[in-house]
Amino acid sequence: MTLTAKVYIIEDDNEYRKGIIQSLQSYHSRFIHFEVSPVDNHLFFMEELQILPISDTDIFIFDIDLKTTFSGIDLAIEVRKKNTKCMIIFLTSLEDQAISIINNNIFPLGYLVKDLSTASNLTESIQTLLTKVENNLRSYWRKDEDVVMLTNGTENVYLNCKDILYIESLKGMRGRILIKTLSEDILIDGRIGKIKTLLDQPYLLTSLKSYIINLSAITFVDRRHGMITFSDGQELLVGIKIIDKIKKIL
Repeated sequence: MTLTAKVYIIEDDNEYRKGIIQSLQSYHSRFIHFEVSPVDNHLFFMEELQILPISDTDIFIFDIDLKTTFSGIDLAIEVRKKNTKCMIIFLTSLEDQAISIINNNIFPLGYLVKDLSTASNLTESIQTLLTKVENNLRSYWRKDEDVVMLTNGTENVYLNCKDILYIESLKGMRGRILIKTLSEDILIDGRIGKIKTLLDQPYLLTSLKSYIINLSAITFVDRRHGMITFSDGQELLVGIKIIDKIKKIL
């Protein structure tokens, strides 16, 4: 499952805007696709706001000082008139402008103090804020019964079970689990028995000792070689006994 979040970047410095876009594109998320909405000219965005439909998942990045007749704060006030839940991030060269923002009941997600010294500083700051964005959007993931949250140390990993091919307890690596999905391999610490208790999707086979297998993703079972082939062409060697169990269910 991928959730699309539209991002509006209102910044009068074109190079800095490009840096923000690059930081967005380099951020890795399993569930959010950040779609940067084109803003041809920030001078006309106040007019565009009047007819712009705003979703709860939209993200607005406003430079406070736009050097025009309105500021980023003015734009944020207009956004809040239309939507109280979307996320607003402010760009500012001055850290003491936060009081003005709070007094206007804008309640931004965060602030980015502009530092043109290095691109890495910008990327690190933007990606810290994007982590907060992900946390804010958890409720949208939880509405989908196919989405589960697994804990990996201090990190929460969200997975769409329909994208899982299989989960395997790694041999010779006690307490390590491989989650094979359509798009990536995920290694987490834990026990497969505990993960099984979190999964009640009918298409997931959880009765095997060392595996959890997505039955709906299987395209072929080869009993002779003890091999399962999945919808994307990946294969898993499990042995004849497990193949027989799967064939009975299928």
